[in-house]
Amino acid sequence: MKRLLSHEIGRGKLPVAVLAIVALAVALRVGFVSTLEEDLYWPDPHYYDQIAWRIASGEPIATGDPKGAAVLRAPLQAFVMAVPYAVAGHSYRAAYLFQAFLGGLVPFLVFLIGRRLRGQGVGLLAALTACVYPYYIYNSGALYDTQTTTILILLAVYLAVVSWQRPRPILSAAEGCALGLLVLSRSITMALVPFAVLWSLRGPHRAVHAALVAVLAVAVVAPWTVRNYAVTGEFIPVSVGGGKEFLYGNSPLATASSQSSIGLPPDLRNIPAGTGYAEADRIFLDRGLEYVKQDPGRAVRLYFAKLANLYRFYPSTQTENRFTSSRTKLISILSYGPVFLLALVGIVLERRRWRSYTPLLATIAVFTFVYPVFTTNVRYRLPIDALLIVFCSVALASLASRVSPRMARCFALE
Repeated sequence: MKRLLSHEIGRGKLPVAVLAIVALAVALRVGFVSTLEEDLYWPDPHYYDQIAWRIASGEPIATGDPKGAAVLRAPLQAFVMAVPYAVAGHSYRAAYLFQAFLGGLVPFLVFLIGRRLRGQGVGLLAALTACVYPYYIYNSGALYDTQTTTILILLAVYLAVVSWQRPRPILSAAEGCALGLLVLSRSITMALVPFAVLWSLRGPHRAVHAALVAVLAVAVVAPWTVRNYAVTGEFIPVSVGGGKEFLYGNSPLATASSQSSIGLPPDLRNIPAGTGYAEADRIFLDRGLEYVKQDPGRAVRLYFAKLANLYRFYPSTQTENRFTSSRTKLISILSYGPVFLLALVGIVLERRRWRSYTPLLATIAVFTFVYPVFTTNVRYRLPIDALLIVFCSVALASLASRVSPRMARCFALE
C-alpha cells in the first residue's frame, strides 16, 4: 500500500493544497471532539467499548454476559477503538482523538478518487467539501462504525478505479483486502464483493484479478468466521441481526423510521434458553417473511418509504441528546441538501462515462436498495455521502467551467 500511494503521489506531485486540506480536516475534528465530555453519547458505542477494552486489556472477547459472544455487530470498530485504549487506557477522549486523526483520511481518499476520475481540480474541490462536511466532523466523535466504514469504502473504490485503469495483481489483491476489512466493519457490505469480482473480469488475465479480489476478501473475513464458530458452535460469517432487522422493518407496526422502537412480537420476546444466536435470527427472519406474505402491497410501500427515509435531509433519531436540536437539523439540511442535489446533476452529466464510475455507482446502489429491505436511518447512508461528494464536485466543476473560461482552465476536466 505504501508503494501504491507513493506511485499515486508521484503521478503529478501531491499539491500542498491537499495537505493543507487534510491538516484542516484533522484540526476541525480535534477541535470538535475536544468539546465532548468523557462519555459515550449513543447506545451502540457501549457495545464496541466493552469489546475494545477487553481486547486492549488482553482479556478474552467472549464472556458470560449476553453480549459476550461479540456477534451482534460487525467487529472492526471495536478493534479500532482498542488501539487508543491500549496506549492511553480506558479513555473515551483518547478514542475520540484517535478517530479525529483518522478522519483526515476521508478528504485525502476523496481527493485521490476525484483526481483519478476527473482531474486535480475536481479532487481538491471534493476533498475540501469532505473536509468541512458537518456529518463527517461529527462522526469523528460518535464512535460508531460510520467513519471506519467510510474510509474503507473510499479505499476499496479507489483501488477498483485504479485497477480498472491499470490492471495489476497487486491492486486486485489490495482491493480484496480492503473489501474484507469493509465487511468486518459493516456486514451488509458483503453484497459489494460480487460487484467487485465482476468488475475485475475485464482486460488480460481477468480471471486472475477476479480470483484475487474474491480470495483475499474471504481470507480477511475467514478468521473471524472461524472464531465465531468456535465461540457459538454456529456458522456466523460476520455477525447476526439481519433477521431481527428484517422483522422490525416489515412488522405491521413498522414505519419508515421506526426501527427497533416497535419492539418484538410478544411471543418472540423470550426465546427459549439454549437457542443459538443464528437460530434466533432465523426465527425473526421467518416471522418477518410471514408479515410480507400476509400483505405484500404494504411491504412494497414500506420499502419505498424506508428508501426515502435513508435519503432524508435530516435524521429521525430514536434517542435524543444535545446533538439532536433543531439547529443541527438545519445544518444537516443546508449541508447534505446541496450535496445530494448536485450529486444527481453530476451523475446525469457523467452518464456517458458511466463505466469509469461503476465502483462508485455500484456502492451507492447497494446501500440504496439493500438497506430498505431491513430498516433505514440517515446514519446508515453516511459512508456513501463521500461518493456523492465526488459527483457533486464534478457537477460544480462542470457548471463553473461552462460559465467561465478561467474556471475551465482551473478545473481542466480530464
